[in-house]
Amino acid sequence: MNSVSYRADKGDTIKVCGLYNFDNKQVSAVVELTRKLSKKKNTLAVGGLYTVDAQTTVKARLNDTGSLAALLRLKVKPKSHLIISGEFDMKALDRPPKVGLALALVP
Repeated sequence: MNSVSYRADKGDTIKVCGLYNFDNKQVSAVVELTRKLSKKKNTLAVGGLYTVDAQTTVKARLNDTGSLAALLRLKVKPKSHLIISGEFDMKALDRPPKVGLALALVP
């Protein structure tokens, strides 16, 4: 397990992150705890990464505000990726989810 902590926003924010790689190297899990000192507010986020094969990666993230996000990254050519993402707010079911599509091309 790897972990890191650091300060941001001129020392107003403290972040503590932990990353765990499972034995098969295809699955990773991460936890991030953020403390905003001026507002005395904590935020917790958990996420995961699954490598389907050498060309396909799936990521997911859930935070304590009820936001669930997922990303699918496909390698089309070496150094070029097609990325499909979505985010859904579980506390606001009346709003439609956000969906994104990106194509990253590197010569």
